[in-house]
Amino acid sequence: MIPEVIVGVAVGLPLVGAFAILALGKWPNVRDTVGIGTAGILFLLVLQLVGPIKDGLRPEHPILEVLPGVSLGLKVEPMGLLFALVASFLWIVTGLYAVGYMRGHHEKNQTRFFAFFAIAISAAMGVAFSANLFTLFAFYEMITLCTFPLVTHHG
Repeated sequence: MIPEVIVGVAVGLPLVGAFAILALGKWPNVRDTVGIGTAGILFLLVLQLVGPIKDGLRPEHPILEVLPGVSLGLKVEPMGLLFALVASFLWIVTGLYAVGYMRGHHEKNQTRFFAFFAIAISAAMGVAFSANLFTLFAFYEMITLCTFPLVTHHG
């Protein structure tokens, strides 16, 4: 796959996963399989960027120009790739743990929890691949808003 496309897909795939999780909420086994499967696919996608980055490429994916000189965009750099690799790998591990924990404690609103979890990972990929400070700010705010329901899950 083309590295520029992978960057966009890495941010968008968890969002698609979140909508799938919401749609499959009535079937917990399928919902959780889709969530963990999406995490695994994301990690493999991000892993595909290692070669091009080692070769000196810096794939970019423009998103939107908000104002002249102010735009949202993605760019892969070595430190951002390292962050994305760690975050996407940990999504698999924490996703597996969360499924067991949520089911073991008979938590309510599990579908909502896993959907917001997926959206938060999408935002983390956006932070990792931010091309500029404005994009970093936008995705960091997205993380803030999407993790709030995770933190206040019991309340």
